[in-house]
Amino acid sequence: MASANVKKSCATCKKGAGVATCDGCQQSFCSKHFVEHRQELSQQMDNIGQEHDLLRRDLDQHNTDSSLLSRINTWEKESIAKIQVAAEAARADLQELLDENKKELKKSVNKITDELQSCRESDDYTEIDINKWIQQLQVLRKMLESPSTICIDENETRKSIIRLIMVRNQQQHRSSSLPSQSFQHYIPGVKDPSSSSNERFDDIVGKVNVSEEGLVVTAYANQLFFPSIIYGANQYSSGTHRIHFRIEKIGKHRMFLGIMTSSTVMKRTNDHDESLYGWWDLAGAVVNGVYQKSEGNKVVRTGDELILILDCDNRQIQLQHHRTNALVQLSIDITNCPFPWKLVIKLPSTGDSVRILQ
Repeated sequence: MASANVKKSCATCKKGAGVATCDGCQQSFCSKHFVEHRQELSQQMDNIGQEHDLLRRDLDQHNTDSSLLSRINTWEKESIAKIQVAAEAARADLQELLDENKKELKKSVNKITDELQSCRESDDYTEIDINKWIQQLQVLRKMLESPSTICIDENETRKSIIRLIMVRNQQQHRSSSLPSQSFQHYIPGVKDPSSSSNERFDDIVGKVNVSEEGLVVTAYANQLFFPSIIYGANQYSSGTHRIHFRIEKIGKHRMFLGIMTSSTVMKRTNDHDESLYGWWDLAGAVVNGVYQKSEGNKVVRTGDELILILDCDNRQIQLQHHRTNALVQLSIDITNCPFPWKLVIKLPSTGDSVRILQ
C-alpha cells in the first residue's frame, strides 16, 4: 500500500510532480509542461491539417504523369512515321507495278497495230479477224482501266496493332504474260508473325555481353581483325526456320550473320572454317568460309530489321532486309556444312548490338 503513495515526476522537467497523465503517451507531466505537451500536440494537428489540405489540392490539380504521357506521344509520332514510310514505299511499288502493266499493254497494242497495218495494206482480212481485234482491244481496255492483277493485302495478325500492308501482283495466268511481282513493306517494331523463333544467343568467343535472357548481345571492345563470335542455342536439321533480328547499334564496320555446322567449334583465329556461310552486311557473302569480295556499299544501319531464313529442306539460307526489301540467298554445300546448322554472328566494333525479336 505504501507504493501507491509514490508520486510520479514530470516527464519533461523531472522535478515537478506529475499531476496529469496523457492517455496517448502514458507519461505524467507537471501542470506547466502538461499545457506545453498539449500545445505540441495541437501544433502537430495543425501540421497534419496543412499536409492534408496540400494533398487534396494537389490531387484536384494532378494530371497524367508527364513522363508516361511523353512516352505515349513519342510512340504515336514514331508509329505515324513508320506508317508513312510503309505507305510511301507501297505507293512507289504500286506505281512500279502500274508502269510495268502499262509497258506490257503497250507491247500488246503495238502487236495489234502491226497486224492492222499489214492486213489493211494487203486488204487481207475477214469478219473473223475484225472480231478478234475487237475482242483483244476490249480486253486491253479493261486491263488498262482496271488492273485486276494488282491488289493490296493487309496483315491481319491479331498480334500486330499496326497492320502490315503489301502491294502485289496476284496474276497467275494471262495471255499477255505480265511478270509476277511482290513487294512487302515491314514496319519496324511490329512483329512479323511468320518469323517467330525461340532462338537465343548462347556460346560466345570474344568481348561480348549477353543480356535479357540471351536475346541481346553487345560487343564492348573493337575487334576488327578477330571479331567477337556469338552462337545460337538451337540446332537446325530440317524444315524452314526464320530468325528475326533488330540491329540495336552498328558501328562503321560490317557485322556478320550466318550459319555453320554445329559440330565445328570455331576458334578466334579460324575465320575460314569451310562450314561457315552467311553475309558481312548484304553484299559480302561468305561461302565455305571464304569471303566473296564485293563492291556493294554498306547497307545495314542502326534500327534495321533482318530475317535470317534457314531452309534446311532446300539446303539454302536467305537474308531479308526489311528497310530496302532486299533478299539475298546462298546455297549450302552440306558436304562442307553438314546438319545440324547453328546460328553465328560476328561483331567487330565497340557497341555493336543485336537483338533477337520473338
